[in-house]
Amino acid sequence: MTSTYPFQNGVEENAGNVPPGLTTLASVLRGNGYQTAAFIGSIFLERELGLDRGFDTYDSPFSFKAFSLLSGTMLFAGGPHNPYSVRERRPGALVTRAANQWLAAHRGQPVFVFVHLFDMHRPWRQPSYDAQLAEVDRLLGGFQQALKRDGWWDKSLVVLTADHGEGLGDHGESDHGYFVYESTLHVPLIVHWPQGSAPLPARVEQPVGLIDVAPSILNFLNIPAPAGFKGRSFLDRSPRPVYSESVYARDCFGWSALRSVRAGAYKYIDAPKPELYNLEKDPRELNNVIRTNASEAATLRDYLKKLVTPAPATAPSGDPQRNKEVLESLGYLAPGPHGAVAGPAADPKDKLPELLRYEDALNLLEAGRYDAAISVFRGILAGDPRNLLARRDLGVTLIENKNFQAARTELQRVAAAAPFDYVTRYELGIADESLSLFHEALDQFQAACRVAPEAEQCKQAVERVSGRL
Repeated sequence: MTSTYPFQNGVEENAGNVPPGLTTLASVLRGNGYQTAAFIGSIFLERELGLDRGFDTYDSPFSFKAFSLLSGTMLFAGGPHNPYSVRERRPGALVTRAANQWLAAHRGQPVFVFVHLFDMHRPWRQPSYDAQLAEVDRLLGGFQQALKRDGWWDKSLVVLTADHGEGLGDHGESDHGYFVYESTLHVPLIVHWPQGSAPLPARVEQPVGLIDVAPSILNFLNIPAPAGFKGRSFLDRSPRPVYSESVYARDCFGWSALRSVRAGAYKYIDAPKPELYNLEKDPRELNNVIRTNASEAATLRDYLKKLVTPAPATAPSGDPQRNKEVLESLGYLAPGPHGAVAGPAADPKDKLPELLRYEDALNLLEAGRYDAAISVFRGILAGDPRNLLARRDLGVTLIENKNFQAARTELQRVAAAAPFDYVTRYELGIADESLSLFHEALDQFQAACRVAPEAEQCKQAVERVSGRL
């Protein structure tokens, strides 16, 4: 929507605010006479993040009141324990129905409509990935038929794309967001041109990035792209490097971030153990050819360094003190949540078994198998005591298992290293309160409220403990 890179706009994780001053595709189109509307399928694009900029209508029936900087989790936090209870999505059928109703009320007008579906994310409503995909395919087919029925299809430019794919076991990644392989980077980009458009090729083999979508739309509409747009229109079909990144391993576990650039057949992944793949010969990225193609790797590495280095991290909009706390805990203004770590950060490839054990522990926690989850979390920490996220979630599990003293010990260690994590502060307050340490509990709940001033959960906890005192 802004045609800017994550390292430029500062939004590299969920719950990041769109900085002031960025021009959105919607604002450009609204300035050129379009009625603009968005229909949102999940909490991760809700209006509180500033993503409604430029939209006349922003249909997003969600409201997160707190988020965990340690895990990137957005929380409703609107009532008593448990902080993980959240309405984070709505079915795509409701999203498309709302979009159809809005379109029916704006017939004959120039419109820009953004329809966002979240149904392909776990937990799926259907028993398998393929079954869930088939359901979404039917849903999109019905939406297309409605556009045809109501006279929109033939006169509209329609773009279908996605923000990521799903690993489904490739390279050991079950879902998405950890690695930067093609199994999750290669997404659909399908364009339907309005009837009567100049002939355009049915398929373009040249890779493009999602950053190129907004300027391409404006190019087709003969509207100049804003100076701040970094992408290029793919209508010119000129070669361009494609950048991708994942900072999840860095921000959640203190391991290395992953960044990649693709140019022509080659794709370079910058990591402690760098990788180079020839995607024409090896589309599944099974054969790292960096040793036999050192010059190609050096060229792409230099391009990547030049692209990323000059851009400073941009602070999210909102309260300045909270922004400082946010940036500190993300590692922009101070050492990251793990504090100073001796030696280079671990390569996520080497840490994959630990990630999988962590995910297993979360599944056990969600299933209420607390003893088993505690055992897995403790095993992870025995090998990696700096894994703050595993330690925090061990504390949460110990609370669910009524072992409040042990939970307090673990959560105090996390709070010392990541003092602005809402979940840590709130859960530590629960442990203190359960141990009748009411003064300490009040301190923790008040700290949680400073991180998330609108969270009813911590407000109620402050009132409850204050009353006991």
